[in-house]
Amino acid sequence: MEPGREAVLTPAALEWLAEALATPLQVEQYLTLALEEAYRAGQKPVTPDIIENVLAKGLNDVEPTLARYGYTDRAVADLLHVRPAEVRAFLRGQLPAGRAQELQHELRVVGIPL
Repeated sequence: MEPGREAVLTPAALEWLAEALATPLQVEQYLTLALEEAYRAGQKPVTPDIIENVLAKGLNDVEPTLARYGYTDRAVADLLHVRPAEVRAFLRGQLPAGRAQELQHELRVVGIPL
């Protein structure tokens, strides 16, 4: 009898990966990291705890999301007609809440989903 995928990855761990990751490259990278971590720990199958340990903190924050879409701070600044320094402050969470919301709204208006 051939073992199912549950022998390698629990359904909850698979669901966590599917919810947290956006691109096939991310899935490949983090699945590999999770399998390696589980092997080192001598744990089988991969559990949500292992997935949580290997996922990068802030993976779905604004800056990594923009980078996945190919937008640099300079490109965003040109697109929104603002200074690159303001975009960097936005990405670091250093803008006043109202201004940050304005920039997020403007990004959505031009078609960049956040």
